[in-house]
Amino acid sequence: MAIERIKRAPSLYEMALQAIRTAIVDGTIELGEHLSEAKLSARFGISKTPVREAVQELRREGLVQIDPQSGTRVFMPTEHELADLFDMRILMEKGASQRLFNGRRDMTSRSMAAIVANMEGRVAREDYSGYRQLDSDFHKCIISGSENRLIEQAYEPLSTKIDALRSRGLKSTHVVHKSLAFHMRLLRLLQDGDEAGFINGLEMHIRNSHTDYLNWLIHAEEAKKSGKADTIGSQQ
Repeated sequence: MAIERIKRAPSLYEMALQAIRTAIVDGTIELGEHLSEAKLSARFGISKTPVREAVQELRREGLVQIDPQSGTRVFMPTEHELADLFDMRILMEKGASQRLFNGRRDMTSRSMAAIVANMEGRVAREDYSGYRQLDSDFHKCIISGSENRLIEQAYEPLSTKIDALRSRGLKSTHVVHKSLAFHMRLLRLLQDGDEAGFINGLEMHIRNSHTDYLNWLIHAEEAKKSGKADTIGSQQ
């Protein structure tokens, strides 16, 4: 009889890494918040060593910043850093799109159609958390359609930062509905084989997203100055 390979249990480091990364992305740990290894260790019920290793990996991914003076904090982009982030996203997703139209357009169209149908269902149920994950899946679908493993690997840390921003910026019903309409439009352009229309529309969509997140960032900074910002640090 066939014997299935026994799957290796995740290490404490891997568990800590996934837990902290997920908490940053979904907003449980806020952007700009101080991270205490001792408090994270107590929270997860594990020693400091795997937590420290996880924080170091998150620093390499750009989700965590370590400063000798101010300590360890979750990243909080400045307006300039936000612009750089979205410029890089445009370069990578447009480049992937050009390769997509020369290869896996039909396969990607089918995958994207399923994602968009699911997006519509999430919006109808007002499941905006689920919608944000599908938004991420939509853009990863473009990247994977490039059939270039190096592009996928380079995009991954960028995508994680964008996911963290989605959890903060995609809360307005108006913004979510606008986002859905744009994704539906991009799907139609892909299905029609309109390469120029798709790439131009994709760039416009990303630039609009940049504006939405910039507005969120400005609001967050104003709230922080006025003392109205949410404080998550005490939960660490």
